Amino acid sequence: MSRRKSKPNAFPKARDVVVTQSFLDERTAWSDARGYEKSKWVSFCETLINAGFKVTLYEARQTLSKYVTVSDGRSSYKVRFSNHRPNKGRELNRDCDFFVGVTHTGWRTTDDALKAIQDFFGCDIEGIAA
Repeated sequence: MSRRKSKPNAFPKARDVVVTQSFLDERTAWSDARGYEKSKWVSFCETLINAGFKVTLYEARQTLSKYVTVSDGRSSYKVRFSNHRPNKGRELNRDCDFFVGVTHTGWRTTDDALKAIQDFFGCDIEGIAA
């Protein structure tokens, strides 16, 4: 028997869902109703949608990790948001293009991820310092 208690989730886990503003509004309203602040990954997605990117979300089955894929129609960039360190082998083998949170090589923020997106796509995102 598992020692971890199961928590009911108001939303089914996203599996490569195209992220829209209404999707993010639903997630934010759910968090607000429970006294939580807006999640960093939500703000990240909003910034990129407003900059004209296509954003998709995959939520890990057994953890709170979120995998956000950003695309300009020609290429894509995958960012992992998590509250725990990734599997070291996956991190070193570049399972994702960028990790937000604690990693085996340091700590990275949402702003760091936005700067990496700018560098990768060679664009400026409003409100982000180059």
